[in-house]
Amino acid sequence: MAQPLLTADGIEVRRGMNVVLKDVTLHLHSGEVLALTGENGAGKSTLLETCARLLPLEQGRILHADVVVADHEGRRRATPLVLGLALQKNGMMGSEYVVEHLETAMAMSGRRVDPLPFLAALSLKHRAEDLVAHLSQGQARKVAVLAALLPAFAAKEPGLILLDEPAAGMDDASVSVLCEWIAQLRILGHGVMIGTHDQRMSNCATTHIDVSTFETTAATPNEPSSDPVAEAQPVKATSPASFGWKMQLRTLAWLNHNAVASLLTLGVLLSFGDLLDGLEDLQRYGFLLAPAFAAGLCGEAMVQASREERANAWWRAVADANPHSGILPLILGCLLTLLSTLSFSVAVEARIVVVGGLLTFVTWHIIRLLQESTDRLARPRAVFVGLLTPILILPYALLLDLLTR
Repeated sequence: MAQPLLTADGIEVRRGMNVVLKDVTLHLHSGEVLALTGENGAGKSTLLETCARLLPLEQGRILHADVVVADHEGRRRATPLVLGLALQKNGMMGSEYVVEHLETAMAMSGRRVDPLPFLAALSLKHRAEDLVAHLSQGQARKVAVLAALLPAFAAKEPGLILLDEPAAGMDDASVSVLCEWIAQLRILGHGVMIGTHDQRMSNCATTHIDVSTFETTAATPNEPSSDPVAEAQPVKATSPASFGWKMQLRTLAWLNHNAVASLLTLGVLLSFGDLLDGLEDLQRYGFLLAPAFAAGLCGEAMVQASREERANAWWRAVADANPHSGILPLILGCLLTLLSTLSFSVAVEARIVVVGGLLTFVTWHIIRLLQESTDRLARPRAVFVGLLTPILILPYALLLDLLTR
């Protein structure tokens, strides 16, 4: 029998108070295309997202190849497979360029193919250098689905492709091209799972499962009309930090989200005049480091930005991490502390500048982790993480006390 690429072993999944999937077991083998069908609300998207390790399990476990990547006790491991994913949302940020997103998706597998012939087949070659935000809804859907397929075309070994309503908004010609590619990937030994209402996509499958009843039906899909011609080359993987850094510099989100609050803090302190005259070291350091601390307390702009079109979920599935700003807060904190020192006309102390950078870096990423902890909730924006930030005032006070010793 062909190699099992995906196993859902006795899984139970809740959405809110409702049990959507209960005691579900299925297998997806190398060279198999599995179509999940059924009415709205039957659990197709829930099953796909659970197999991508995006939803917690009440019972059971998920295996990629022979590795347990998620279980009901909350354990979660990176997938050993090349994973291509297209959610119902497109999983892209509007500030990404089309070809850039495709290159990022392929880089997760460590290999790449030339994306331009694939874009040409979907009549998108002329939009390769455009921002995702400038695409129509149908064009953006094509890019999102292509980003799920290209890593498999570039991979050396059989991979896993999960597609949720891939044909939504696509014309017949594009769906025909998509079905041809899926047939080619099947011949190459990849496993494909498709959640769909579209009969055109169901016709691509070797196996149908009605998620309402979990009745399984075998099918005979069309054979590909041509062989894959993509030539893959090694490429360095894109890290969430390097991606976040790039997006921060492109959009200047850090300026609006963090630096403005810091500069306002500095402006308020300067409005008191010769504030530092006669202050003790503890108080003086507190004022000098306050702008850097304020920048860190604002948290990570990429958390909010990556919630657009569920880009954060796409990153968690394919890279096992969310985009973030890396060492940007360290640099920003040093600059803000230097600016604060010069603004108060006091001698520059290298250790205080460095401490300011570290203060921003640590505070920034603590808030980021708090923000990301809400991403799997049904309504992440309803949780006010800012209410927890006062607990960081105590460590800040302890740091000031340490500096005076």
